[in-house]
Amino acid sequence: MKRTSWEIILAGLFFVGIALYIVGQHSEPEKSKRTAFASDSIRINIDGEKLHVVELKKLENLENLENLKNLENLKNLKNLKNITNFLPVEIQEEIEAEINQALEELEQEGINVDINREEGIVSINKEMAASPGNWMVVSPGVFAYVKEYDASNVKLTNIKLPFGSVTIKGGQGNQIKFTIEASGQVSTKADLESRINTSSNINSGSANFEISSLRALSKDQNIHLQATLIIPETMKVSSITQAGHITSDNVTGEQVYETRGGHINLTNVTGDISAKTSGGHITVNNSEGKLHLSSLGGHIKAQNIVGSVLMKTSGGNLVAEELSGSVRAQTNGGNIELHFVDLQNSSQANTGAGTISILVPPSTNARFDLSGNKVEIDNTLNFTGTQSSGSANGKIGSGVNSISAKTSYGKVILKQSN
Repeated sequence: MKRTSWEIILAGLFFVGIALYIVGQHSEPEKSKRTAFASDSIRINIDGEKLHVVELKKLENLENLENLKNLENLKNLKNLKNITNFLPVEIQEEIEAEINQALEELEQEGINVDINREEGIVSINKEMAASPGNWMVVSPGVFAYVKEYDASNVKLTNIKLPFGSVTIKGGQGNQIKFTIEASGQVSTKADLESRINTSSNINSGSANFEISSLRALSKDQNIHLQATLIIPETMKVSSITQAGHITSDNVTGEQVYETRGGHINLTNVTGDISAKTSGGHITVNNSEGKLHLSSLGGHIKAQNIVGSVLMKTSGGNLVAEELSGSVRAQTNGGNIELHFVDLQNSSQANTGAGTISILVPPSTNARFDLSGNKVEIDNTLNFTGTQSSGSANGKIGSGVNSISAKTSYGKVILKQSN
């Protein structure tokens, strides 16, 4: 039976209410049972991370609650353990153990108690004392780790997780800030630190952040890790997680993203970019550079791209839209869609069993080598060359660039873009 530090405080307030009730019973003449129900009572409302203790029916006794301010002192909070004396013997040991655990968590927290005698409200607020480079309690069952470095002499940032998701953001500042949140079935900070190891350092111009599992991975799947990395936008970055999603935005340096079991979502990235996932999808938007995108079993979509794109998946679909540049697309069993705004250099598309659709502007200057079960070419395109039901070889315009497309079991469609 697990409880949180807040529940211990609630227990203390409950017993304060009982005490007030008893005081009221012994300080006033004996009354009927109906009158007894009008004695002091406490109603507790929970609003986010704030507790409101309201509806004190006898406000003249509110001064008795002033003692709650002692909760700001952890030593005084330990007096709540005395409530076990009111409980049956058979559960005293268990309850006291839970209180000890809650008190251990409270060493990471601050408690502020505000008494409003006019309104009859007692408010209890948590105050978190940040400790950079160490795990701290954010709320019951939720822990955070924060580490910052000056990026003046750092060229590369590495982040590696055994599981969990990563969010990377490029900014204008000169600081590196790594934040990771852990939640799930974790009872205490000590429990968390017995299951994962956290390290951070700067070495030879690289800032390194690594979380490693101290147990078999299967035993830690009930822990969720969410990492956020903020870096100067021009910095190189490498992000690897074994089981989680990766999101990156506004990064312009060389980039490597790898995950075994999650999706990768990149926006406004520039440079030499490698993104690889074993079982998820890859999406890239509004980006520029040399992109290498690979998935073993997911779809890949790149939209509004300037540069060259390599797209490869074993069993998914490939889509490149609003592309200015070149593309090499390969899938074993999916469809391929290529929408060119400006076709440059040479492009290739290959699928084992799917349809290949190629859209080009009428001003395209390219040579085409197309083959499949059926080849269709839009009559509005000024295509010259040879064409049969299953192949086509020719050009549009000067033919300075080139596209080859081949499907073993499917159609190849060449048409004009709108």
